[in-house]
Amino acid sequence: MKKILAIDDNEINLVLLNQIIKLYYSDYVFLQATSGKEGIDIAVKEKPEIVLLDILMPEMDGYEVCARLKNNTVTQHIPILMISALGQNPIERTKGLNAGADAFISKPFSQDELRAQIDVVLRIKKAEDLLRKRNESLEVLIKDQTTKYLQSEERYLQISEHALEFYWEVDSKGIFSYVSPVIEKILGQKPDDIIEKIDYKTLFQLKSDKEKVSAIEESFHNQSGFNDYEIELEANGKDKLWLSVSGFSIFNKKDEFYGVRGVCYDITTRKQAEIALKKSLKKIKNYQKKLKKLNTELTLVEEKERRRIAENLHDSLGQTLSLAFIKLSSIANEELPPQAEKVFNEISGLLNKAISESRTLTYDLSPPILYELGLVPAFKWKLEEVEDKQGLKTVLIGEDQKIEIKKEYNIFLYRIVTELLNNVIKHSQADLVELEIKKEKKYYYITVRDNGVGFKKQLNKKASLEGGFGLLSITERLDSIKGHLEIDSAIGKGTSATVIIPTSEG
Repeated sequence: MKKILAIDDNEINLVLLNQIIKLYYSDYVFLQATSGKEGIDIAVKEKPEIVLLDILMPEMDGYEVCARLKNNTVTQHIPILMISALGQNPIERTKGLNAGADAFISKPFSQDELRAQIDVVLRIKKAEDLLRKRNESLEVLIKDQTTKYLQSEERYLQISEHALEFYWEVDSKGIFSYVSPVIEKILGQKPDDIIEKIDYKTLFQLKSDKEKVSAIEESFHNQSGFNDYEIELEANGKDKLWLSVSGFSIFNKKDEFYGVRGVCYDITTRKQAEIALKKSLKKIKNYQKKLKKLNTELTLVEEKERRRIAENLHDSLGQTLSLAFIKLSSIANEELPPQAEKVFNEISGLLNKAISESRTLTYDLSPPILYELGLVPAFKWKLEEVEDKQGLKTVLIGEDQKIEIKKEYNIFLYRIVTELLNNVIKHSQADLVELEIKKEKKYYYITVRDNGVGFKKQLNKKASLEGGFGLLSITERLDSIKGHLEIDSAIGKGTSATVIIPTSEG
């Protein structure tokens, strides 16, 4: 049975949430907790589909509860929707998201707004659970195939200790003058049917090919030796078998060549294991390709959902707020009592703030400028926002450059650059950040450069998966468009992160 957990120290809020869940999510069990500690215990035990979390609670506030849930391997995948009157404050929303919250809704809220937020979070969780399940299946498959391969190798080593092998000798004309009796067990042919009757080319089924001569033939003609030459045979209608053949030339006391002497080992078991492993590895690579494709599709679906929500916010909430402000402004010139005028001004200020915040939320979810004007204008807008909100000086180099890739991949590049800019804001202590766009030969180079404190760079300039979730996210997105990230930094000399992508998907 699927469950929804609400954590709030206010019983009235819990009753309200319970009624909403019963109304819209009748197939879910509603769980509740009146403290952070109780909520964490219930989440660990019941593993709900989503946690509705209040911020202002005694003993342990919502930020600490959120951080603890996200740091626990049992509960880290459970999405958290923060519900609080502090939601109107951008600083508090940012603090909640940094603590690990997946979404934020302000009190008081409408039932439709809460339902929409829960639907989005549950939809994203369902996609993440599907991807996680497929990753787990792939890990099980790889582990199983590795175990089977190791077992095959162990079996081969055990057989090798008692391996069947036969010795042979051919004269100067290549006719067999001797074969050991074990050949019958391996090839199913008796020595009497071979000695002085057939040559080595016939027994080893060597095809005549002037352009490609076998090592055995070269050794025979050059009167030299050879080691571990593998041949594939069909013996008496049985399954194919493989032999490892080694030999050396023999000479008489007068140093005259009179034949080749050698040994054959049955390596059929090993070759079958190698062939099976190659097939398994091919299947694994196919699974990996499918998973990468699925990851790309899930990301695109998520971005489409973000864009849909952003458009709904703009077309519905944004227009409603603007209309309310216009109607309120229509009485601005009328004479009002001082108390009414004070309230009027306060309401106007609140409406202005709500319009601004809804516009910011819309751009954070999915910037309209990206879809209307393109990548470079979206980068320019993002830099202006960073300069305005963070106080950093920003420079855009290559503003006239055009980045022509598939439209659905534009959002990938925008999110990557946004993540790099966020890293500069969080870690660099810089006062200047440059974004440079250029094209050379078959690649685009998009560089985010700062004059901050820098760090000791790795030996390998290419970003690795060990760089944390930010770099992991960037690496995964770049993999979808066949690109990669290079980072160059030194302590006290700032950091330069360059995204390199091909100019075409060919």
